[in-house]
Amino acid sequence: MSVAQAAPPIEAYGNLPEVRSLDISPDGKHFAYLIDSPEVEGLVVYELGVGPVGGARTDKVKARFVEFASPNHAILRASETTSVLGFIGRFEHSAAVSYDIQSKRLTELLRKTEELYPAQSGLGRILGVNSDGTRVFMPAFTGFSEPSYDLLSVNLRNGRGKITTRGNENTIDWIVKRDGTVLAREDYDNDKDKYKILTRLRGSWEDVLAMEESRIPMSLVGVNPDQSALIVVDREKGKNFSEVYELSFDGKLSAPVFSRDDAAAEAILTDIQRIVAGVRYSGLLPQYEFYDKSLNGALAAAQNYFEGDAVSLVSWTEDFNQLVLYVDGSNSSGIYYIFDRTKNSMQQVARSRPQVAPEDVGPIFTIEYPARDKLKIPGILTLPPGSSGAEKYLPLIVMPHGGPEAYDSVGFDWLAQFFASRGYMVLQPNFRGSSGFGAEFRDAGRGEWGGKMQDDVTDGVKLLIKSGRADPDRICIVGASYGGYAALAGGAFTPDLYKCVAAIAPVSDLPRMLIDERKDFGKDHWVIEYWTKSIGDLKAERKKLESISPVNFAADFQAPVLLIHGKDDLVVPMRQSTRMERALINAGKSVEFIRLKGEDHWLSTSETRLETLKALDAFVSKHLGTQ
Repeated sequence: MSVAQAAPPIEAYGNLPEVRSLDISPDGKHFAYLIDSPEVEGLVVYELGVGPVGGARTDKVKARFVEFASPNHAILRASETTSVLGFIGRFEHSAAVSYDIQSKRLTELLRKTEELYPAQSGLGRILGVNSDGTRVFMPAFTGFSEPSYDLLSVNLRNGRGKITTRGNENTIDWIVKRDGTVLAREDYDNDKDKYKILTRLRGSWEDVLAMEESRIPMSLVGVNPDQSALIVVDREKGKNFSEVYELSFDGKLSAPVFSRDDAAAEAILTDIQRIVAGVRYSGLLPQYEFYDKSLNGALAAAQNYFEGDAVSLVSWTEDFNQLVLYVDGSNSSGIYYIFDRTKNSMQQVARSRPQVAPEDVGPIFTIEYPARDKLKIPGILTLPPGSSGAEKYLPLIVMPHGGPEAYDSVGFDWLAQFFASRGYMVLQPNFRGSSGFGAEFRDAGRGEWGGKMQDDVTDGVKLLIKSGRADPDRICIVGASYGGYAALAGGAFTPDLYKCVAAIAPVSDLPRMLIDERKDFGKDHWVIEYWTKSIGDLKAERKKLESISPVNFAADFQAPVLLIHGKDDLVVPMRQSTRMERALINAGKSVEFIRLKGEDHWLSTSETRLETLKALDAFVSKHLGTQ
């Protein structure tokens, strides 16, 4: 029986994970998760030792994640793409819904709240919970003519919020204690390039830190365990990797409390009260460091136990005696475990993709290869299940990631694993410009869209061809977002290398992209400065931008092209794909365009994700065949 015949069904990869976003309650009695199965799509609350004790359907919204606000309240975050009467354009409306485990009641938080600005995205963040667990603290824009970003106290029983502390139009974040005391407020004035962290512990607002920067220079992320100092992350100014500092309330910045010479402080681990426990460092495998040094040993032991797989800490009890770990990689399609530190036991509690057995998972290898200018490029190579690593002349799928400031690491990538299950080798190159490998590596991609960033992808492909691992006559490039741009750039600028090109939500016209960004943010916004540094100056470098826009080189394509784009995409407008389709048709090239109804930028639903995967499967197998 061939690899393709023995493989799990396409739904095992195309549907969202059957279990995702698992969170344990502060007291360790319950855990909650999102379920996506043929029978039901929803929130499940499970009591340890008992079984499911509650839940709710979520098939009418895009469920994003779940977390506990208290032992009795699980909070669901969800969103939908919508518009509001009287406001131009559409936006991704998000909300938080509280599920009361005892009463089984669902309550949308902030509903019927007075003064709430009607057209805002990012709604539903929870910054803390009060001492008796009956109210949560949430930020939101209030007012209509000149909305300000305020702190509200929200009743978990009826969902109504009331403003406790007013911010302003420049406020971006808050830190608050359980008793409602505001420890800090973070502001950034884009017009005046002024960044501030303020406190009013002494009764009135005072600056803790004030800087003049054209971009937000650091992030206020939480408070240290005894709440004696704030926690901030720098923006790598003068350093290769970001570091974490304590900032005292009198403005003194400590020496780094979390830092490494070879990795960035990538994610800050906090509870719902934003008390910082530790950090996760960047890298091809997760690495952790905590204030409580005993936790360092606990995570290291777990990582050794699951050697070769990615072991991620996703949740923990208030006393840190129970840790929820998510394990995926070459040996697993994703399993949740509860590690009980008091018993030194590991209990499996849920499988993310039960249809994909360990023997169905393609082996994952970390690689590093030299680019043509000798820069070392890290990457991920996934082989068909059962491969030894010595196979020759495999059909190859090249999958550059999105971002471009992101990176691929060890783990169960649903798209890479699907292709591997059908007999393809998959290359995921972390080209220069990727995050995770230091500021120097990231900044080496500045101004290199379609240039050295694309060369890094090409060089990885050519190395696999030269070594005999890849069949030069069966190579396809597939990508989404920036990866979609890289796929189109591959078809336009190295047309003899690929036999097919598939781009999901791609950028095809860089000047048009920058014009749209200016319309959305204004020409003086820090976002425009970022894109100018990353891609190029729209006014001074327009010819260069046109020369690296695939839409202008449709005549050079040799490979057939598949375009896939969500109609609700608010990140990359669908017209980027529409313009590419028109250019290819006018040039007499082979192109297919699939428009996903109700889909945003992230393939957020099982229906559209599966539709996408079926289209990719048919397209790639038509042009490459399978083993």
